[in-house]
Amino acid sequence: MSFVGIFFANGQDISMNDDDDEDFKKKIGVSTVMGHAIIKNNKKNKKNFSAPTLGINLNYWITQKWSLGLHSDLIFENFVIEENNGSREKSYLEREYPLSINAVVIYKPLKSLGIMGGAGKEFSKSKNLTMIVVGLEYFYELSKKWEIGLSVTYEMKLKSYDTLMIGLGITRFFDLKQD
Repeated sequence: MSFVGIFFANGQDISMNDDDDEDFKKKIGVSTVMGHAIIKNNKKNKKNFSAPTLGINLNYWITQKWSLGLHSDLIFENFVIEENNGSREKSYLEREYPLSINAVVIYKPLKSLGIMGGAGKEFSKSKNLTMIVVGLEYFYELSKKWEIGLSVTYEMKLKSYDTLMIGLGITRFFDLKQD
């Protein structure tokens, strides 16, 4: 909690205007995110459980407020979940180190806050799942080329299970040449 407080105490500009767009250069951000996934519908004890995750994200910043990205997450755990397949009979699905890859759009209504949404797939040995992801990201600029961020994302695997992911990441930016 004190970690988030440091960001707010820094007094970052939360201006909502786009006056700075004249100086904006398109850029690519490459992020590494470490965190935890809280997984629902666990077969073993019918409760949610937590597993470590690692994410690699690539974002193309078109403007200061809009980005297109490709986000991936790997859950470092094998687990069995109760599948929500619509029938009365229970079915179970084993997940072995599932890897998710999502195409996302990020909108920054404030300088340090990003709202994310997208869709993709989760891959595992037994079955691949289609998913939708939504989330919030809080960014703190360390320099023009580096920032750290706190993210909270909710992944909905269609007709299966949901995951809440909380992570801390670091991003390196690369400016793209403009004529």
